[in-house]
Amino acid sequence: MSKLKFNDLPKILDWIKEPSHAGHLFIVEQTLKSVKEEQFKVGTKVKFGRANGMKRMGVVIKLGPKKAVVDCSGAKWRVPYDLMDLIDE
Repeated sequence: MSKLKFNDLPKILDWIKEPSHAGHLFIVEQTLKSVKEEQFKVGTKVKFGRANGMKRMGVVIKLGPKKAVVDCSGAKWRVPYDLMDLIDE
């Protein structure tokens, strides 16, 4: 594959669909997850929920390897990092 430019989405999709690249996709997925985890710290205000569901807001009170504990007005939720987003203030 030639060097990709920013808007070469069709080439990127073709590369992703190629079965021989499955090992590379796992590495990319794990890297993206670790970057997502690193943006959260204790005391960070977040919102979370499913894409088409109810969104809740709270504060991170504990970090784990796969999930964070978020306090939402006294209720504590264990939330996976990929379901959380930072609240811009």
